[in-house]
Amino acid sequence: MNSIYIEFFGSLGLLVISANLLLKFVERLSSKIRVSPLIIGSTLIAIGTSLPETSVALSAIAQNVPEISFGNIIGSNIANVCLILGLGILVFPVRIGTQKTQKNNIILLVLTFFFIALLFVPQAQRSMYGIGLIVFYLVFLVVELFWGKMGSLKEDRKTLAKMKKPKGSVFIYLIGIIGSLFGLILSSKYLVSSAVLISKILKVSDETIGLTVIALGTTLPELATTIISGINKDWKLLYGNIQGSTVYNLSVIGFLLIVFGNNTQAINPFALTIMAGTTVAIIILSHKYEGTHIPRAYGLMFLAIYALYILKLYKT
Repeated sequence: MNSIYIEFFGSLGLLVISANLLLKFVERLSSKIRVSPLIIGSTLIAIGTSLPETSVALSAIAQNVPEISFGNIIGSNIANVCLILGLGILVFPVRIGTQKTQKNNIILLVLTFFFIALLFVPQAQRSMYGIGLIVFYLVFLVVELFWGKMGSLKEDRKTLAKMKKPKGSVFIYLIGIIGSLFGLILSSKYLVSSAVLISKILKVSDETIGLTVIALGTTLPELATTIISGINKDWKLLYGNIQGSTVYNLSVIGFLLIVFGNNTQAINPFALTIMAGTTVAIIILSHKYEGTHIPRAYGLMFLAIYALYILKLYKT
């Protein structure tokens, strides 16, 4: 029995290490192109930090336990807002942008409710509508790149002028990215299989394990990005990564699970409510405090919501 826990925490550790290495290589590669930090955060870094969830999703589908990954992406999005962004707001004076942040909020809001609506569509029709999620993400990437180009000519010109290109060749960065991806795929395979065994031992549902333990583990890269961005006072990167990671989870991973996951179980309605409610809350705050700092009291509020969320899941 002890070997199962060793496998779980060992694979979780490898997952986090691989994700952090991937983030570093992606950051160095992306800094060679001149685009807004918000766009880098919402696309390249968001994709990089969300690859643990992607790897878990693929492994869960292959092992026919999609409910773990459904729980993982919903739990990860809740952790992104309540835990990661909540900590960021509490520790750092997070400043909200005035243009692209609000535009991305509209995209995030529409996507969140579209994803939730899909979960209530009959299984026979769900896969067909699920294709809309990946189309949504492709459109999102094109729009982000367009906004990034426009921003480089206007509001982000000063920021981009301060960016320094890193030393090292593109080839080395690509090798590092490939190696990190291999670590993610390998670790996620063992993480999912050990999580299933642990859930049976503890008599906890696979979905609850995904909503909490795995979600926390796969969200650690976002936490690392938040801390680094906060120390560097790069608020656009901090907020952009949270936005982009949430969009990626719901669209790309949601597409994989809905189209290929064959999940027939109902998703925890309490978790869906928390995800929708906290998403709406942070969108309201980003509009209310546009161009200024979100008060730290809201960081405490989000952390309190997350604590209550965890207690509720394990009491039911």
